[in-house]
Amino acid sequence: MGLAILCPNFSLGQNNVGWFFTPEFSLMAMDQHLGRAVGFQGGVSLAQRRLNVGIFYYGRSGPINPHEVSFTLPGNQTYKGKGTIDFRADHGAFGVMISPQVELGNVKLDVPLLFGQFGAGFYLTGDDRITPDGRRVSDWEDDLLGNADAGFGFILEGGIRARTAINKNKGIEAGIGVHYTHTIGYESTLGGTAYYRVPRFSIFFLLGN
Repeated sequence: MGLAILCPNFSLGQNNVGWFFTPEFSLMAMDQHLGRAVGFQGGVSLAQRRLNVGIFYYGRSGPINPHEVSFTLPGNQTYKGKGTIDFRADHGAFGVMISPQVELGNVKLDVPLLFGQFGAGFYLTGDDRITPDGRRVSDWEDDLLGNADAGFGFILEGGIRARTAINKNKGIEAGIGVHYTHTIGYESTLGGTAYYRVPRFSIFFLLGN
């Protein structure tokens, strides 16, 4: 899940202001497989702990996502004698987040809203990364996928999470969440426009109070 860092609280007028850091692991309900992603949120708690504001990052890295997508080259093309090639995918997203909070007994609910930059791509793996002519593998990926092996755009995500304290004295909480990810402007040969427009399920820790 990662390490968490918590800074001391301080007061500003009538509002208690604190810091929080939230590492998380998530599963993305992608086409024919569950994508794995890791990330974090961090920032300040405002308005008597009723509002969290800060930044976020999460990514679906290739090493923890062995799923491969097969692509048949058009026009009877081949790569190292093969007409169909397997690619892996990865992505990253970062930006700003705002999350209203509410307490229901021993359970805290929050509604994280995320907006930021998004980038994702498909890449050759294994022996296919040894190119037949010594050119950079990224050049071959561009050629094989029509200069659209990767794409960039924006991400917009909403969700709801529930958490409870596991150590009140140290301000450690654990929880689960469900989210929906929507990309804007992203497009690639294998991913199209909707590859990352999917539900996401998270497990997380929150350090704060």
